[in-house]
This record gives sequence, C-alpha cells and structure tokens, in this order.
Amino acid sequence: MSTIPAGQSGPLNHTKSGHERIIIGLGWDVREDKVSTVSHLVSKDSQHDLDVNCFVYDQDKNFIDFIGSEASDTIDSSGKIYHSGDNMCGTGEGDDETITVELANLPANYQTLVFLVEISSRHSFAQVEAPEVRVVDSMSNTELLHTDIVGEQAAQSNAFIFAAISRDSESATGWTLHNISDHPDISQIQDWGIHLSQYA
Repeated sequence: MSTIPAGQSGPLNHTKSGHERIIIGLGWDVREDKVSTVSHLVSKDSQHDLDVNCFVYDQDKNFIDFIGSEASDTIDSSGKIYHSGDNMCGTGEGDDETITVELANLPANYQTLVFLVEISSRHSFAQVEAPEVRVVDSMSNTELLHTDIVGEQAAQSNAFIFAAISRDSESATGWTLHNISDHPDISQIQDWGIHLSQYA
C-alpha cells in the first residue's frame, strides 16, 4: 500500500503551509474474545497493547530525544513533536495512537526522526488484529506511507522499525522519507537509542 518500497527512500511530500504538520498513526482492532481480569494481569491472555515511539537524532547520529506513550515522554523538549497518549487495547476508529510532528518548527539540530512500533503486551503481531501504521499529511489527510504489519517476519515479532524522516536539502520539501519496515531481533538489542542510530 506504500508508494515507497521497503528499504527505499523518497521525498516527504507534505503540504508546505502552516506548521508543515505530519502525523504518524498506529492502528489495530480490539481483541474480541473475552479476557478475564486475572488473565490480563498475570498472563499473555490479555488485550493487545501496541505503542508508537519516536527517536530523535542530530547530524552526527547522536540520540537526543524520545517521544512515547508514557506521560513523561509524550512531548519532546521543543514542544513540536507530541504523542496522543497510551491506548492499551485499540479502542476507537482510525488511528489508536498518533505522533504529530511540526516540521517547520523543529530545532535545527533535529536531523532524523525514527519511528518504532512495539507490542507492550506479551504478543506477536500475528496475534494482533489488523495492525497498521502510516504517515499522513495533516493538512490534506493524504497518506504518504502506509504499512500493514503482517507477513512471515511479523508472525514471531513484537517490534517493527517503521520509517525515518531526515532533513534533505535536495528534497523539494526539505525532508526525505525512508521506508525501513524491519522486524529486529529484540533479544539482541540493549538500547533502542543506540540501535536505531544506524537509520539516522
């Protein structure tokens, strides 16, 4: 469903007006089978809880900020990247969690933003109903990148490195969008900030 194939990059064709705002939206459907309170607390028989996160890097690929669903992390230090808050079971129509980025007002040292989807509950993407993530132009509601998190790799995975946006003086909008679409082996990752710097 993406116009940019996995592993490739293209211009970030957002509307160049206002705050040049884009939205990274994560959606999935509520688990329909009954989940008891005890099971929810002590086992993997619980609602599916997914999160979308943003990692910020400077020109030297140094990790400088994080935006996530926890209350202490929902807005970056500049106030121009902000999270909608934690949705723990996928209730509601459309995007269940979003990260909004005001590109025009980002600090000059924000070179690259990398977006990661994680499952906080004890599940894989194969167990989640209709997981999807997208980049949307806020002004026109045009999808710039859309990925259904499905397939052989997703079956055993609970983390998905979705995409990165980077400053690019050769792009008409000043930004490039990289479709990463990678399922990393999280057992080998000790620090997400360090691991994701390879995409910065």
